[in-house]
Amino acid sequence: MTTPLQTGSTQAEPRRFSSFGCGCGLAIAAVLAVLVGISWYAYIQGKHFEDSLRDPAARDARSREILGYRELPAGYHPMGGFSIPFVMEMAMLSDRDPAPGESVEGAQDAFRRHGFVFMRTRRAGDKERRELDEYFAGEREETDFFTQTDLHFEVEERLGRGELAVDPATVDYVAERVRMDLEGDQRLEVLAQLRVRCPDDERLRVALWFEPAAEAELEPGSEALAGTPADPEAIRAFLSHFELCG
Repeated sequence: MTTPLQTGSTQAEPRRFSSFGCGCGLAIAAVLAVLVGISWYAYIQGKHFEDSLRDPAARDARSREILGYRELPAGYHPMGGFSIPFVMEMAMLSDRDPAPGESVEGAQDAFRRHGFVFMRTRRAGDKERRELDEYFAGEREETDFFTQTDLHFEVEERLGRGELAVDPATVDYVAERVRMDLEGDQRLEVLAQLRVRCPDDERLRVALWFEPAAEAELEPGSEALAGTPADPEAIRAFLSHFELCG
């Protein structure tokens, strides 16, 4: 099973290290040990996540720990969470409610028609933050940041963008109609890509919220979008169930 979130990787240029005594070698060994430790911990957490998918109580406890909800939106069920300490945390909500012991194979199998994926990172580079700033401001048409998830979709039309207050946070959103791979089928969805900005907190919080879309062409701001992830008030109402700045 793939872990629920796959981060992209880049291949670094080869570097030459000069020897200035054994201290340099020890430093390199320490860095390698940390990288191996993180990779091993991510593997273990992935296994824990896979096991927790078969336990309804564990799914709810882990999702609740990350999202801080008292009550879930109607029609949504906890699918558990995944974390790497000091790096990231991720939780998923789905329209599926797997029976005890039922296996779920990857993110594409976790949803039938609607879902919510939330990720919180401990730190992000200036490049990633600048790219997200430009994307939500409309200064760039796309970002690779959201393609890191195991969900695959193709954008058909842009439905809106903006920002809104969800106390105590400010939420940036870009809404689109997309074709998304769910349960092996290409399905039309209204998708909101979200960034949650919390006061006095540098952690990066992003989310995807999607629900079924109409087959007919949708006009930005039309009544057909009311109550969907392209409706700012619907976004506000949906996110108000969670303590996203926790």
